[in-house]
Amino acid sequence: MKRCDACHLDYTGNLNRCPLCGTALTGPETPSPFPANTFVRTGTLARRVLLIASLVIAAGTVTLGIALGSSPLSVAAAVIALALNYLFVRNMIVHAPDFLRLIERYFLVLLAVAALWFIATGNLAVTTFVIPGISLLAILFDAVLVGVFRGTFVTDYAKYLIYDVVLGAVPALSLALGQVTWPYLAWASVAAAVLFLAGLLLFTKGRFGREARKLFSVK
Repeated sequence: MKRCDACHLDYTGNLNRCPLCGTALTGPETPSPFPANTFVRTGTLARRVLLIASLVIAAGTVTLGIALGSSPLSVAAAVIALALNYLFVRNMIVHAPDFLRLIERYFLVLLAVAALWFIATGNLAVTTFVIPGISLLAILFDAVLVGVFRGTFVTDYAKYLIYDVVLGAVPALSLALGQVTWPYLAWASVAAAVLFLAGLLLFTKGRFGREARKLFSVK
């Protein structure tokens, strides 16, 4: 245990100086009895991932809107909606204890809202752009987190990974039914889902397969 000779206090953990007076501590280091706080680190990483993904989607929205000849007002409204979405999700990350699970559920909520929107209005823009775009964003988010946390994320969030792979392939159904006016985003979503599934099966050392079997096993 390290000791401050000036304050006559003992400290555990990896401190080098006294937090009260700044004097260099003496003695051997003793591990802290409390687990390391990884919440701040993972929260910061998630906020960075969210910001980058939001900027990429916003840039893609503007580019697509210009290419399709959309009105500046429509493009501006879409960008404002993305900005509000970013602020909402960022607030969840900052204040929720299990923000990753909330975000995974949030993607599912967005897809459900989009599906209801299409059922109510029959607007082909939903099946052409909204649903494939959300699916792509969810798969990108999962791919980044699997790359960062590896097996731990696969074990804890396997069912959400399965949901996102399945929903990423759903635009293929829209293509088959002729409900897509611009097929490239839908094909991108399907390709991303297939590649992501292949990556999970090949590079998680069988953990994804084992977790999937646990979810669907009947005892």
